[in-house]
Amino acid sequence: MGWKAIAAALALVLGLTVGFSGCESKSDAKSSASSEENISSGYTKEGGEIVNGFVLPPYPDPKVNDSTLLGIDSNNNGVRDDVERWLIFKYKDDHRIVTEIGFQGARAFQIAIQDPSKAKETTKLVEAAQACNWYFEDEATLMNEPILIDHSIITTTAFKTVQFNTKERIKAFFAYDKALSGGVYELPRLSKDYRALCTFNIDDLLGEK
Repeated sequence: MGWKAIAAALALVLGLTVGFSGCESKSDAKSSASSEENISSGYTKEGGEIVNGFVLPPYPDPKVNDSTLLGIDSNNNGVRDDVERWLIFKYKDDHRIVTEIGFQGARAFQIAIQDPSKAKETTKLVEAAQACNWYFEDEATLMNEPILIDHSIITTTAFKTVQFNTKERIKAFFAYDKALSGGVYELPRLSKDYRALCTFNIDDLLGEK
């Protein structure tokens, strides 16, 4: 495993842990409502608009959405509606693949926090999302494809604040993270292996004009 992969793996764990104390201390004040502020002007809360090729899901009632661990996913695509809306607006000016990378990470964490006792199995999904991100951040040119992003989406404070926005979700993530303690986890070695871990159709998306 190269130094870059090791550093990125550490950043994934440490980056997701550091800063949660502040979010948790504010309890549920940082609700999914706050993630909607100032990013959806001109769009309805009923959804249905097309933004950068994505159909916007409805904006969920924060009280209902934040009352359960997994929240509301009205289109059953594995991404909570508030997170999906945030990702679509956040990366609306980027290539669609960037938003798909965010979706992949959000789905992985939804699965990971459902049952933290299975962390050593579900962490493979989180690692795959991160590897896909790394591909389009650093490795794609080795496969004659474009670099599309300059940062790791799922380790940003902004993403963490939206994805893990309640005490229950933060607690579930910490339980997941604790279950991984002391483990050794393989990361891809070749660019084509990073690419293969993306769960969306890269060829189709790169072929779009």
